[in-house]
This record gives sequence, C-alpha cells and structure tokens, in this order.
Amino acid sequence: MKKYSLILLLFSILISCDKDDAEILSDNTKPQLFTPSIFDLNETSIENAVPIAINNFSSISDVSQGVVSRTWLLQEGSRYLLPTFERQDSLNLAPFIDPDLGLTNGNEVVHVLFQKEGETTVNLKNRFNKPVSFLGNDAVQKGNGLWELSTTIMYDVYANLNAEASVSNEDETEVFGILTASQNPSEDNTSGFTTVNIEAGSSLIFSDLTTIGRPDGRMWEFDGGTPQTGEEEKQLVTYNKLGNYTVNITSTRNKRGNSLNAQEQTKTIPLLVNVIPSTQPYIISGNAMSLNDDDGIAGTNIISFRVNGEIEPFTGAESNFTVNVKNVGFDQNFTVNSAKISSGDATVIELTLSQPILNSDTVTLSYNGDSITSIDSRTLTTFTGIPVDALNLNLFSNASNPSFENAVDNDRNVNSQGYNLFVGAGNNLDNARNADGSLFIDRSTEMSSDGNASLKFNAIMPFENGIGFLSLSNTILSNSAIPPGDYKLTFDVFIEDGSDFDAIFSVIQQGTPRTELAPFNAPGTGQWFTVERNFSNANTLDGNLIFNFRNQDNVGVAGRQVFYIDNLQIIDLEPR
Repeated sequence: MKKYSLILLLFSILISCDKDDAEILSDNTKPQLFTPSIFDLNETSIENAVPIAINNFSSISDVSQGVVSRTWLLQEGSRYLLPTFERQDSLNLAPFIDPDLGLTNGNEVVHVLFQKEGETTVNLKNRFNKPVSFLGNDAVQKGNGLWELSTTIMYDVYANLNAEASVSNEDETEVFGILTASQNPSEDNTSGFTTVNIEAGSSLIFSDLTTIGRPDGRMWEFDGGTPQTGEEEKQLVTYNKLGNYTVNITSTRNKRGNSLNAQEQTKTIPLLVNVIPSTQPYIISGNAMSLNDDDGIAGTNIISFRVNGEIEPFTGAESNFTVNVKNVGFDQNFTVNSAKISSGDATVIELTLSQPILNSDTVTLSYNGDSITSIDSRTLTTFTGIPVDALNLNLFSNASNPSFENAVDNDRNVNSQGYNLFVGAGNNLDNARNADGSLFIDRSTEMSSDGNASLKFNAIMPFENGIGFLSLSNTILSNSAIPPGDYKLTFDVFIEDGSDFDAIFSVIQQGTPRTELAPFNAPGTGQWFTVERNFSNANTLDGNLIFNFRNQDNVGVAGRQVFYIDNLQIIDLEPR
C-alpha cells in the first residue's frame, strides 16, 4: 500500500508593524514549516527536494495570518485531489482527482498527487497588505499595493522499480536472454521462455540493468546454480546439476528521508537454463583445502576438493587417495578414513584423515581410481600432487573490526570503529589532511580484499610541517583474548600505480618481538598481496596493535602515495 506523506505548511508571518500590532501578534511571529520529511527546517533545508514515490501525495495546509489572497501552482504531472479520499484508497488515488481544478488552486488545504517522475515543485503565492518574510524570503510589492510572498516546496518523484536484466556467456560475447521493463513473466508459466543449453560445470553471467525507480541494490535467486543467491550487479553463476532452472531478480531501493519508503520488486527472467551432460573431462577444480573440524585441537582432520560437475553417490574410494604431509624432518602419507560427498555441495568431496594436518605442513593430494563419476556418467580423471591449502583461522574477533567493516562518524577514529589516529607533530588532526580536507589515513569503500571496506592511505611523502610519522592504533588485540603461543600477524595491501611506499613499522604490545619493520615487498602495483610477521606471547595478548607510517622507513619515497590495507589477521602457528 502507498504510504501517506503529510506536509503541513504553517505560515506565521513577520509583518512590519507598530508596537500595538506587535503585541497583538506576539504569539504568532515565528514562521514555521512542519513536515516529517524535513526534521530541521531552515533556509538550507527548504532548498532540498522532498523524495516521494510516484502516485503518492502530500497534503499541505496554509495557515498564514493576514492573507488577502492565495494561489497554489503545480507543474505538469501533478494534480489536486478531492478531500474525500481515505487511507485505504491510497492504492489508487486517480479516481479522487479533482476534475474542476487544473494546476492552480486557492484553498487553504491542498492534497497534491504526483503522477510524473522527476523533480517538480508546488508553489504558493500569498498576497498581504504589508511586507512579510519567511525563512529569508522577502515579499515583493506589486502594482496593486499588495505584497506577494512566493514559497516553493521542491519534490523529487521516484518511479516505481521496474527490473531489467540480461544473461550472457562467461566472456560476455553472446547474450542469451533479456528481461525488459515491459515484461513481467511468471515462473509458473515458462512455456514462452527462451531456453539456453549449457554443459554441466559451465557458467553464465547475469547482469542487473535496472535503472527505472533508481534502485540501489538487488538480490538474485539462482535455482540450481552456485551461488544460489547473490547481490552483485554482475553475478557469475555455475551450473553443475542436470535440469531446467529459472532465475529471479529482486530490485531494491532503500528508504529516502522521511517521505519515501523502501521498495522492492521481484521479476523472473524469461529464460530457462537447461543443464546438459558435459563433453569436458571430469576433473578437480583448483586446489584442495583444509576445513575446520571444530575439535579445539591444533590442526584439522578434514580436507576437501571440488570437481566440475555434480557427483554420483559412491562408496569405497578411500584407498584411491594419497595425502602426503611434509614438514621439517617429516614426510608421511596419512590414511584416509572416509571419503564422501559434502552434504552442502554435491560438487565437493570431503576426506577425513587418520590424524590432523597442521598449517605449517606442506600437504598434497593425489587420486588414482575409477570409482568416482559424475551424475552425467563421466569418470573422475586421476591427479597427482594437488596442493592442499592450509587452515589459517583468524583469531581476531569480528567485533574487533579487523576488516574495517564497522564505520563510525569520527575523523580521529579514521571513521572506523576501534581505531585511533595519532599525528607526529602535536597530534593535531588538521596536520594530517590533504588540501581537499580528506585525511591522510581514512576508512574507504573504494577497495577491499575482505568485505566491503578497507583503510586508505593517501598522502604526499615525505610528510611535511614537522610530521615525522602517523600512528594508527586500535584495541583489536585486547578485544580478542588471544592465549599464549606462537602466532603470525598478516594484513593485505593494495598499492596504486605510481606509488612506491616501502614499509610500515608495526608494534604488537606484549608481543615478542614487540616491534618489527614490515616491508611491503610488493609483487607489483595494482594487486592485493599479503604482508606478515611472526611473534609470540607468554600471556593472554593485551594492549594495542599499532602501525607507524614513518618518513625514516621510506627514505627516497616522494610524491603522492596511495595504498589500501585490509583483512588484519592473527594466525596460530602450528609447528610439528
């Protein structure tokens, strides 16, 4: 149902008057405009357009004192409503349009229906026999001796959401299907849908093309696909299971101000994805990986790997796998106790080992058998020496904000919860700003290696004005209650082209060593890479983690330096 947007316009007029007149008007000498859409009414806020949905309305009441005459004026695309409609009528207000009124009206109260998308105005011209003023707007004397005060309320009318989308191959060289604004297909009747045949293990790209209604997000639903849902503007989806599948897109728009409610609209793309048996070999996809077994003991007994197609149920394949584990002075093959299809993904095989592997081990996986097949009757190709990625659990709690996801409105905290910026020249934050007012170090959503945000460094080196360094500290250590042990601190870095920043001086309070220079050793600009350092602690880790950005560690580095830091981790080292 459309929501009411009630605009109540209260004009109490300031009139040039003598002492007696002032006494009479003493209770009504402050002009006011009350509207739920504008919380703080002032000369600035009245200049801002009020957002409102198309086919919704605003009610405006003029209660100005001393008015000789008034005229409301609308722009094309807006109409006046009869005062007889009720709340339940708001789904369709067109029958209540006043047929006797065009764009002008002289009533005290008007109800304005907005039927055209875009910016529009409602203008009120009041005429008085004395000069008046409202929010800095002065009346103008006309030839008839009256004073005319013109007040304009601006509206920004949003169209209803109307989703559009396209479906293409992986390299986007061929479009298989589109959803237009004029279409609203039903997934209950797919007889008219276009069918695209793809082999199991292949992928499609779904693109959100919606502009109508000014959406700010979307939610995809991919029946039979991986992932099953998504929120990206362009979403890569892989299909492994044979069958026919549909796709839905829900276009979304957040609430605007106090007058435009959130909205969403769901459509089905008129295309059937028909997954057929693959002509490609049945192979392992990428590296194997270690999974958390949640037993509280160092290492893990579970590894998994993915194949390019859904797996036919199997048994008795354990002896076909070889898991080789190497470490300093150690080289053994671990027995596979069980091999099964993952309960959450039919393209993944999970292996349970007889003993745990550690994150300091070098582990490889091999397969030599013929008992594992796909549901489209392909036999898994044997493989040898596939790396098994180590299980590195981040001991930082999410509440400690290790990926800068939690924002705050405070420059001293670089606008990120839990962090604090210290400026090495009297700790004056103004000394850590660029000419445009931006901070040398600040939270950013421009780049990220984990989540949606990161920390951005944007400054000219070397620092000037007596600044020898910038220091960024946080409470990330004490908040995570990390027990005594041996650990590795890692963080991701992305350096923009043209920058050559060398190193950060890191401090782990209560860690051993306490301080260490962390050189970037970047493989190149324009890509994320990981910086790490080892440390140990004899007691539960407390105190702060501190990054110092110093001139002395970056000798010869000059000019604008831009890079990003993200995904802070502390990883337990598991020596064998």
